[in-house]
Amino acid sequence: MGNIRTSQVKRLSKQIVRDFHDQLNTEFENNKHVVEEVCTTMSKKMRNQIAGYVTRIMRQFKDQKIQVLEEL
Repeated sequence: MGNIRTSQVKRLSKQIVRDFHDQLNTEFENNKHVVEEVCTTMSKKMRNQIAGYVTRIMRQFKDQKIQVLEEL
């Protein structure tokens, strides 16, 4: 069983995907650097949680489980 992500992580992740989806892809390391540039005042743990959720959203978009990123 995995951990449940907090609503703050989900909210920030969706906002980052809406605003910066052209810089994001399905690679965690790339998304981690983008999140670090966008949000500078957070812990390493929260940065990694947000980058992981962003990666999950981008993979779902790639697999066409999500149709429009702007509606997140």
